[in-house]
Amino acid sequence: MKLTKFAHSCVLLEENGKAILLSPGIYSWQTGLVKLEELPTLTAVVVTHKHGDHLAEPFVKALVAVQPDAQWIAPADAHEQLRVFGVTNITDQGTEDVEVTTVEHAKVTPFGVQVQNLIVHCFGKVTDPGDTHDFTETKDILLLPVQAPWSTTIRAFELGQELKPKYLVPIHDWMWNDEWRSTIYDGLDRVFAGTETTVVRPIDGLPFECDV
Repeated sequence: MKLTKFAHSCVLLEENGKAILLSPGIYSWQTGLVKLEELPTLTAVVVTHKHGDHLAEPFVKALVAVQPDAQWIAPADAHEQLRVFGVTNITDQGTEDVEVTTVEHAKVTPFGVQVQNLIVHCFGKVTDPGDTHDFTETKDILLLPVQAPWSTTIRAFELGQELKPKYLVPIHDWMWNDEWRSTIYDGLDRVFAGTETTVVRPIDGLPFECDV
């Protein structure tokens, strides 16, 4: 399977001629790494929740302009906002390629707004929990949020140890500078050395392969 991280939580998944884009948020859009004309035809666009780092107006409108018929998957409380941005094909249900569970976003009050959140399993191989560490199952590839006001990096490490994915891909880390990101990735390498989990150190915008 081929994956491309476009900063923070936006990841493109490609498998057997199909493609899913996760979390088209503002930080990912602002990097300029997403080249719309180079994206494959999207089987689905998944918005795990409606916070701006996962759902951004300019990103959504740009995607709609080039792929107007794409299937969008988002929690019900994000549908009105997506329609305002021009999306017409929206569901909060699973599809052939995306298994969906709707939960509450991890607690962000009083800092932020409490919303619905999707935990998704894509192609039966990749798990994206959105913004929560409250889940107990992963597929072979775990996209693991490693920094957020709603949890801790230590909890992310522990969750990786508990769930034992074949591949661990850190996400939700736009807020770190390069030096600190490297420090935490080094820590992941040390913690999971000698285990059955391979830690991937994604470089924003560059595809990588996972053997699953």
